[in-house]
This record gives sequence, C-alpha cells and structure tokens, in this order.
Amino acid sequence: MRTERKGTDGLRRAAEVVFDDGFSERCAALVSRLVRRRAGREGAGRASLLGPGEDFAGHRPYRHGEDLRRLDWDLLARLDKPFVRVERREAGERWAIWLDRSASMGIGAPGKLQRAAECAAGLARVGLALDARVRVVLSAGAGAGARSFELRRSADWGGLLAFLQATRAEGRAGLAALCESERPGSDRLFGIGDFLDGEPRKWFVHHTRGRRLCGVQVLAPTEFAPPLGSTRLVDLEDGQRVELVVDDALLTAYEQRLESRIDAWRTAAARHGAIHVAGSSARPFEELLTPLLGD
Repeated sequence: MRTERKGTDGLRRAAEVVFDDGFSERCAALVSRLVRRRAGREGAGRASLLGPGEDFAGHRPYRHGEDLRRLDWDLLARLDKPFVRVERREAGERWAIWLDRSASMGIGAPGKLQRAAECAAGLARVGLALDARVRVVLSAGAGAGARSFELRRSADWGGLLAFLQATRAEGRAGLAALCESERPGSDRLFGIGDFLDGEPRKWFVHHTRGRRLCGVQVLAPTEFAPPLGSTRLVDLEDGQRVELVVDDALLTAYEQRLESRIDAWRTAAARHGAIHVAGSSARPFEELLTPLLGD
C-alpha cells in the first residue's frame, strides 16, 4: 500500500529527514556494540559481516574499545604506541548504500524516509569504523537525477547527515530506478526502501561473485495493519484520491498479498545468499540493521 490517510501537515513531516541531537551518539553506540560482538565471535571462530579479513594489509592506530587481541605487541614494545593489524578485506572494501526517496517513502509515523535515512547513516558509520569507502546514493527526486555522497574518513560524517537532511520524499523513482541506472562498483550493496516499485529479479541482477547484497524493507505501521472503516487513500506519486471501506475480508486479502510479496523477497534473497529484512518504521533503526550486521 503506497498511500495513507493523514493530514497535510503530517504528510509534510513524514516526507522530511531530521536527525535529533542524540543520533550520532546512537550510531557510535551501535558501532561499539558490533566491535564487542565481533571480538567474541572471532574468539569463537564464527564469521559474520564484521568477521575477520583474510590477508594482512598493514597497521593503523588502536581505537578505544577494540579487541586487545588485535594489538601488534611487537610494535607496542618498539614504539610504545598501540597499533592494530588491518586485514585487506577490511581496509579495501567499497560499500554502496542505495536509498529510496520516492514519494511513497513519505508516509508513516515516524516516516519511512526518516527511518530509512537513519539506517543508511548507521550503515555508513559502521563502514567508516571498518575503514571501508562508503558511497550513499539517493534515488532521483522530482525533476532531478540520482545524487550521491562519498565517505572516506570520519570527518565526512557531518557532511553525510547534512546531505540526508536536505532530501525529501518526492517523485516516482525508487530502488527499481536505481537498479537500472546505477552500477554498484562495490563489494557490498545495501538497498533501503519500501521495495514496492520493482521485482526481486531487478535487484538481484547485481548479485555477482564477490559482492554481497543486503536489503532493508521499511514499511509504515499502517501498511502492515491498515485501519478498518471508511478511509480516504491518497496516492503520493500522482495525487489521486480514492474512498473505500476497509472491512475484515478486504483487510485479510491485503495482508495475504503483502506477506506474499515480502516472502518473495526473502526467498529470492536466500537463493542468492543475500539478506533481506522487512520491518516497520516504528522500529528503531538499530533493530532494523542488526540482522545485516551479523546477529
């Protein structure tokens, strides 16, 4: 369902992105949790998205909170400064994060675009912590082409937040359009949106040897559970309005169709060795990202 019954002011707010004062701290806490989890899994020999790399690439300064087992004790003894070993996969990975900002993302409480942008920013912060080069790409807005922002160092973090806050949900182009117009050129490709504008085959055409695909499908609470009774539906992409009565039979048919669509994505992801997560925009971004990050 790409429509929602809501006042004009509510729709306007849902189409915007605003990061509160505590968002950066939440992202930092997410990274810290993942670092601790990674340390435990390395000790237990379990691989994950944040698992150990394969080839030694060099050293970098130790960051507070990292696993002490990664310290190069010989360098510490010689230089009296802590350094950790960096694996080639960790040092050289390229991440692409594709974000759907089509008009259908402009609904929800909180808005789908808001939660999707938080997921994109959280993933970018994790990528930076792993010394990956991260490129965030927005789908085309009304009268504009796709836009992107690249992060190579921690100093780029503030620029990314400003970049995301400057966008809004508009136009028809979503993830399906990005699948046709963009070439990932990355080791990992993350897609974040409502996944309502295309079929799995368009997304998984980008599954190649050496590239891992991960998708986060964000839907509004009312898309999971539409209210019963008389409802005015507004198509956010073309402005068409429809009055209908949602009864138990219609609701059941809708829920079955939605579950079938989500299941089609899950099945395709499993077939390609990818990850697909579907969740409500009412869930914190940390919960939506956790399955992608090795839990």
